[in-house]
Amino acid sequence: MEKIKNTYDPQIPGALDGVNVLDLTGVIAGSYCTRLMADLGANVLKIEPPDGEIMRDIAPMRGSTSTVFSALNAGKKCISIDLKKSDACSIVYQLIKKYDVIVENFSPGVMARLNIDYETLKRYNRNIVMCSISGYGQSGPGAKRPAYAPIVQAMTGFEMVTLDAQNALERPLNMGLPVGDTTAALQAFGGLTAALYYREKCGKGQYIDIAMSDSILATMHRDFQTAFHDDPIERRYGPTKTKDGFIIIMPLSQRHYTNLMECIGQSALIADPRFADTRSRLDNYNELLRLAEVWAKDLLSAAALVELEKLHVPCAPYRSLADAATDPQLEFRKMITEVIDEAGPLEVVNSPFSFSETQAAVRSRVAILAEDTYNILAQELEFPDEKIRSLEEAKIIYCGSKK
Repeated sequence: MEKIKNTYDPQIPGALDGVNVLDLTGVIAGSYCTRLMADLGANVLKIEPPDGEIMRDIAPMRGSTSTVFSALNAGKKCISIDLKKSDACSIVYQLIKKYDVIVENFSPGVMARLNIDYETLKRYNRNIVMCSISGYGQSGPGAKRPAYAPIVQAMTGFEMVTLDAQNALERPLNMGLPVGDTTAALQAFGGLTAALYYREKCGKGQYIDIAMSDSILATMHRDFQTAFHDDPIERRYGPTKTKDGFIIIMPLSQRHYTNLMECIGQSALIADPRFADTRSRLDNYNELLRLAEVWAKDLLSAAALVELEKLHVPCAPYRSLADAATDPQLEFRKMITEVIDEAGPLEVVNSPFSFSETQAAVRSRVAILAEDTYNILAQELEFPDEKIRSLEEAKIIYCGSKK
């Protein structure tokens, strides 16, 4: 593989060039949303408390630097303000006049207590587009419930749907991927870009309320219907055992089925009434895969995949994430790239968008805590040095070591 390098090219325009985003987010949902906006060219300014947001301490670490934080926040500037101090509001009010978007994922009610909620901020910028990301929405009987991703995934039925898809398990699985956070981030990103498009057409900003619970529920298309209709679906999309591990086979179409039967030496079953039409085949999908496993269990995974691929039966090996990252297709699409944080070069996943006319790429810079505080206040807001010093002495802002 070629030496990985950052793919961002400042000479190529981005779809969100010229859009200024004020990022009051932490953890994953908000941070990933604004990272995607930065990848598309937006100028993202992240506001953090004086001791930094929690993700700066989330492993894996390289020294004192979180690799997860770096991956989620590359391409953003960073200013440090203690929003709990009453005088901090005036800084946000002045910043918001110059920004198009504000994204936050505090608990519902916090922004109002800080006097930086949408109704307050739009007095300073009536065209602002603001997005709040929370567990269950900003209002309603369940809005104040704890909203960490594992809790929301349990509350929404997501984890029980996952359990139901397993064989002979009686206990829900430990949470793997942060589906709730990432899904909410993507919904927020889509909502923000739609709101910006609306503002471009109609000249009006607006407020967007994204709930992690809503976002998860909206992904469970088949399973939601299954929960309320007496037409059970028993088929399992899962592993087929081989001599040295597992592969996955998915014979969904008639052609896939016919080719699979030929591959495993069961051509006589092509006309079997259990598999003769689409509905019958899907209703007996588990039996179909059982027959495939009888064939595969004495073969090495690589050999089984070769035979299946010859006949164009959809299949794949089960890879580790580290192995998957070396796939030549990912290299071709430049999906693994490099950013630079305090600890040095770091491999991260690039932007997933590929446009014909504009650029989508993570930028290489990962700001250290408060790296841009002084410059933003001095240059964007034109604060004199003595005012900046007094704000720092009052512990309203933190300028770090870079001034």
